[in-house]
Amino acid sequence: MQNSAAIKLESTNQQAARPQVTKGEAAFGHRLPSGHLICDLCPRFCELAPGQRGWCQTRYNRRGRLWAANYNWLSILQFGRIESVPLVEYANGGVVLKVGSFGCNFKPQAEREHFGAQVGSGRSFTPLDLANICRSLVKQGCIGAAYLFAEPLMWYEFVMQSAMLLKQCDMRNVLATAGFVNPRPMQELLPYLDAVRFDLFAFDSAFYRNKMQISFAEVLISLKLLANSPVHLEVATPLLPGQNDEPEDVARIAAYLAQNYGPDIPYHLLAPAGGLNPEQKEKIMCCADAAGSILHRVYLS
Repeated sequence: MQNSAAIKLESTNQQAARPQVTKGEAAFGHRLPSGHLICDLCPRFCELAPGQRGWCQTRYNRRGRLWAANYNWLSILQFGRIESVPLVEYANGGVVLKVGSFGCNFKPQAEREHFGAQVGSGRSFTPLDLANICRSLVKQGCIGAAYLFAEPLMWYEFVMQSAMLLKQCDMRNVLATAGFVNPRPMQELLPYLDAVRFDLFAFDSAFYRNKMQISFAEVLISLKLLANSPVHLEVATPLLPGQNDEPEDVARIAAYLAQNYGPDIPYHLLAPAGGLNPEQKEKIMCCADAAGSILHRVYLS
């Protein structure tokens, strides 16, 4: 079996359908006296006037109610081994249905491998659809679903409902996230998760503030919540050329992880997509050596 196989998404119309056809009411929001809404899913706390979308482009004010534009909307569907998530110390050899929609609440949006999911591409797809496909593929080794691409926590309602259904079927739920979410949504999702790949881009508040436009402190809170839970956790650093790919950058991350979560935490370096020249390959190996001098389980993916 190949590591990953794409499953073609057919639209019900000849022209590309739009996400607006599959809306649903969103969780985690409250109303202001002005009629505006505050979205409480992530620490941006976007204030939304009627018709306005939040920073993530998924949550919006629909006549005074908070709705999710990506509710029951699927952009990417793949079938592959769990090692391709990548997770290498959990359910080795198991196969997962890798799913994703559009929506992200941080930058650099164009540079992260998760951003294959774009607004307007895909089709309507429900949590029950996902559960049925996973169950139909059990004989092919399917153990559950992996919520990947863009930022899956901005697809919160679909992920939560799907995870609950799969748990009822004794199947597993895997999540890849950068962790920029408020504690309550994360805590409510945790009982339904089995494994998480947590993307830690740097150990540098200025990097997160300037490059990603989010709060580093909030990311660390999410990491701590996951590390203190029963969920299997592996940390990854997606390497962005010229931004976080120096050995000293990686060494700072590794030192933080070792000090706070022990040197045995699994740690991945995710190479940029596409071909690498010899100089880039050498730099990545130097990064791996820097991490390996501090952590015991370092993987190149």
